Amino acid sequence: MKKTFLSVTIASLLLATTAFAANESQEQFVPNGSLTASQTFYGNSGKYKTATSKPELIFDYNFTPEWNVNAQWTRSTNLHDYDQNNHYNQNNNTSTPEININYNHGYLGNSKIKWTSNVNYKNFTVMSAPTVNENYAWVTTTFDFAEYMPSSEYAKTTQFAIMPAYAYGWDSQSGHSGHMNSGAIAFLGSWALPANFTFNMQAYLIRDFYNGGQKMNKVNSQGESIKSYSTETYGAFFAYLNYARDIYKFNENTALSFNFIGGMDPYMIGNKKSSGWFPFFVGNQQYQWTEPTVQQGNTKNQYIAFALPTLQVTAKLTEDISATIYAGAKYSNQVWGDTSKDWKLQPQGGLSLTYNF
Repeated sequence: MKKTFLSVTIASLLLATTAFAANESQEQFVPNGSLTASQTFYGNSGKYKTATSKPELIFDYNFTPEWNVNAQWTRSTNLHDYDQNNHYNQNNNTSTPEININYNHGYLGNSKIKWTSNVNYKNFTVMSAPTVNENYAWVTTTFDFAEYMPSSEYAKTTQFAIMPAYAYGWDSQSGHSGHMNSGAIAFLGSWALPANFTFNMQAYLIRDFYNGGQKMNKVNSQGESIKSYSTETYGAFFAYLNYARDIYKFNENTALSFNFIGGMDPYMIGNKKSSGWFPFFVGNQQYQWTEPTVQQGNTKNQYIAFALPTLQVTAKLTEDISATIYAGAKYSNQVWGDTSKDWKLQPQGGLSLTYNF
């Protein structure tokens, strides 16, 4: 099944290249892109040591009307990992490069269904003990029915899509073994609401298959593994409310804005009580960058919820370069499992510089 899905996706991308050649007579397209460098700092969440630093580079390039490539690299320093007894390890420095190749097929046949596909690769490396070197390759294809959905003055559907997906993960660290296969079907929806609000939701049904060192573990109250699983089924639900508004304009090139995002990130259910693994499609889709500090080890019923208001100043320095300074505080549940507790406030802020070309 996985080979068939992968073959169909790659074949559709190759056929799309031929279709583009036949449309060269269309209005001339000018390739364009952007490069963004950012640095974010995170403070502690109350008694939990969560202070860290995250530099990031993002390259995005549209080299034809249909083809886009996005590459990003994220670093971290001084991450803290907690166990179930609130013990933690410091200085878990990570590196996460990722590349995504995206293709817009246009409309599916004579319908109003928008069709897009992408092929992706990510590496996750922890450079301090215990070291980790995990790799993930995945493909998705998305069918968007938004133009069939009714709209009103109170809500306009901007996405109403289904997305089949397949991922393969493996551990390339010397002396380690194991891999995972993951199949998923997702619903993706977004709506524009009055007064600058938007609402986004995603629902995933995921089936994971594990081998070797990537098997799922069931743990006891001391965090010791007492059983392992080679398969697991998950359901995950994400829901975000967004708000953005300029609140003061210094001049035509500089403005102060207020932004808010909050919601479920995610609510998750699983068919086994286990810990030691976060499903790839769930972790890859999270809005929050830092995960909860303590994990109780029960994927049957758990959730992450947060609210993040932010103030930011954006200045257009030249026609091609803009800079942003931002500060905010995230309020979220820092411990989750059978129950949720210890809601804490975590300050964060940073700056970014974007070059458009």
